Amino acid sequence: MKFGMLRMTAGLATAAVTALVPSSCGAGKPVITPKAVTHSELVGRWDGEPRCGSPIFRLRDDYTFSSKDFPVQWDGPEPDSQVTRRSSAGEWHGVNKDPGLPPYLVLSFSGHADIQILHFFLEHGELRIDGTVYADGGDPYAYRCHYKRGSADPEA
Repeated sequence: MKFGMLRMTAGLATAAVTALVPSSCGAGKPVITPKAVTHSELVGRWDGEPRCGSPIFRLRDDYTFSSKDFPVQWDGPEPDSQVTRRSSAGEWHGVNKDPGLPPYLVLSFSGHADIQILHFFLEHGELRIDGTVYADGGDPYAYRCHYKRGSADPEA
């Protein structure tokens, strides 16, 4: 039952983000997603863009991860808006075979009841991860954060 709920949540999140990704990457630009992502492409240190606070997460070969300043929530574009960040650890897995959906990454933080679903895309032929956080309620204001693999060694 837990897996079924996770799959349904992932499917709904993917559908919602897929509809919003084109507007967050620029009007009229098609988003190119990979057909599959291999384990070896994922393991390593993933660096977030400076414009989103330079967060880092490290995916290890044993399906554990750690994160530093990872944005998980945003309360909108007001002048005093707050980004909730998480420096934590947990388990990860990549999903390639969810019918009708492009591949995505699931981060399960230890000690927290929520998960983060991150979508893959290709930019100039290189794998990237979209970690954009959308404000709760109202208009879909985005706090954009994309990641690229900075090193194949998670501890680098």
